[in-house]
Amino acid sequence: MKLIKNVTTELRDFGSGLKLKILLDKVTGAKNLDLGTVMIEPNCKTNMHSRTFEEVIYMLSGKGEVITDTGDVYTLDEGDCILIPPGVVHCHANSSDSPLEQLYIFAPQATDDIEESLRNLPIIKD
Repeated sequence: MKLIKNVTTELRDFGSGLKLKILLDKVTGAKNLDLGTVMIEPNCKTNMHSRTFEEVIYMLSGKGEVITDTGDVYTLDEGDCILIPPGVVHCHANSSDSPLEQLYIFAPQATDDIEESLRNLPIIKD
């Protein structure tokens, strides 16, 4: 077993109002999944992207949307969960006036280039 403490996990900065904490991945000892949190500031969103693996988003706080490249909009409130299948082009957006926090799960784990890009984000020191 391995305990990962949120308070000691480094916050990484995407820029443009996006921040990430990597809680579980290959580096922290997980073998089959990745897990972390993403914080999105008000009126910010991620770039459109797709994954080669399943992505699960669970809304920890706030309200947001997952928007596909075909224009489908899925509104998520606190406590909601969405499964994003491999290959679906989408973005995560916060169109509210309050920050939101999402838990993400990748299964199976991210490819090495995605893992490397997430780990190479600048770290925020409090």
